[in-house]
Amino acid sequence: MRTRRAATGSGAPVTPRRRAAVLSADLAERLHDPRQVQERLPHHDRPARALTLSDGAPGIALLHLERGSGDDRALRAAHHWLSDAVGLAHAAPEHVARATPGLYRGVPALSFAMTRAAMVVGRPLRAAERLAGHVRTYARVLVARERRRRPQDGECVSAGTYDVISGLAGLGAHLLDERPGGCDTLAEVLTALTALTEPLRVDGRALPGWWTGDPPDAAADGPAPGPSGAGHARTGLAHGAPGPLALLALAWEAGVTVPGHERAVRVLAEWLMGVRQHGDDGSWWPRTLVLGPGGAAVPRESGPGRPSWCHGTVGIARALFLAGRALDVPEWRDGAVAAWRAALAGARRAYVGPAGGRLTDAGLCHGWSGVLQATWRMADDTRDAALRAELPWLAERVLDLADIDDSFGLRPPLAHGEQTSDPAGFLTGAAGVALALHTFATDTAPVTRWDRALLLA
Repeated sequence: MRTRRAATGSGAPVTPRRRAAVLSADLAERLHDPRQVQERLPHHDRPARALTLSDGAPGIALLHLERGSGDDRALRAAHHWLSDAVGLAHAAPEHVARATPGLYRGVPALSFAMTRAAMVVGRPLRAAERLAGHVRTYARVLVARERRRRPQDGECVSAGTYDVISGLAGLGAHLLDERPGGCDTLAEVLTALTALTEPLRVDGRALPGWWTGDPPDAAADGPAPGPSGAGHARTGLAHGAPGPLALLALAWEAGVTVPGHERAVRVLAEWLMGVRQHGDDGSWWPRTLVLGPGGAAVPRESGPGRPSWCHGTVGIARALFLAGRALDVPEWRDGAVAAWRAALAGARRAYVGPAGGRLTDAGLCHGWSGVLQATWRMADDTRDAALRAELPWLAERVLDLADIDDSFGLRPPLAHGEQTSDPAGFLTGAAGVALALHTFATDTAPVTRWDRALLLA
């Protein structure tokens, strides 16, 4: 394996920003042709997997759309990927019909990409408008499901009903860009999420309304659930309470509010502040809360994990910061920045320590690119010099994982549990890496707001 060192040409200084620009362009070139990418991908014959934001055609199209402002070749590549996605939808409608009605699969994934295409070309697209209608239908299905639930009788919610990947938080993020057409449905989504902050009653015990009845992940270093009850609550942005919090905060700033909106933001933000842990190296959040032997909710993890977007501090703190910005609560904003600095300091220590404690992937979800993109957003919003100073170091960690011999230009992502991360796509693969590097290299907010899919902005 050989690590790619970006060629700069004409004596240009070899800075991290310059190297990031070159690697981003190289990754985009490797992802230019849908047919060639499909031939190199494992499991490329699975159309349900291909019509996704996470690892399929709509997600890869986001890269070329972001690069397409003023670049006709990139726009042509985006057109090929979107055409490929539409073809997949027509060729395998049964897969689309069975897809979970969340942002990352099927029609909503394609709709999100088409909406970004309309942003780039600067005019409405008929296909985007048609698809947006289907997204509103999906959202109403989830809202209706949530309305039928009986929390007063102890019926727990499923995290997939409200999270970013499969649930209302992700669909609401997309609908927030669809105003005014999607405003009524967005209000229904926001109303369902505000209702989620009402306490859940289980065996006479009050639990957070987003508590799920599912058992927590088996792998954890803290206490197992106690005999007094099951279930858990997650704190990560991808699948936990920060997803609804981030959406509610962004909607508040956009002027889209519903009854109980402010109270819901406060309940979620104060819960995150309350479950925050403190140690010698700063504050951090556990990944999971479970019921302890005495029936109280306790952290499952005994120490901070990796600072990833999906489950780690940067995702959680970003949601808390957005809430503090929306309602002008300095304590939340300051707590988010302090935890962020502690997480990055911990990432530096882990990087020179045992391999098991560090981030190992380049991708957005649980890798260095997600931390880079989120930190760029925070540094840009806060003008915090300490966070901005971390950006070159974070970019270097992504650049370290470049591999000139790999088909997609990066060291292949590692398997997580039984799942193998995708090497080409948006969430764990080269397309997402190239997008984050592009943000860092240009030092400019994404034209397409592609990181709305991560609820970072």
